[in-house]
Amino acid sequence: MKVTALFLLSALAMLSLSGHARAEVPGTQAKCNHEVSGCTRNYNPICGTDGHTYSNECELCMENKRRKIPVLIKKYGPC
Repeated sequence: MKVTALFLLSALAMLSLSGHARAEVPGTQAKCNHEVSGCTRNYNPICGTDGHTYSNECELCMENKRRKIPVLIKKYGPC
């Protein structure tokens, strides 16, 4: 019983941590929904390959749409 409980707790801990592990691959394409004309104000910073910090991935997409120059995701988090 104790072994099963320990295994389940370990599995739960690993699953909860895996949601926060994002690959920080330079030059990652942003996931854009081109049908959206605005973004939410949630703060989840993205560092673009242009060296600018965007408040979230949607803001990066909107900037790409305005400039028609593809800025990629350099890393998740501020620059």
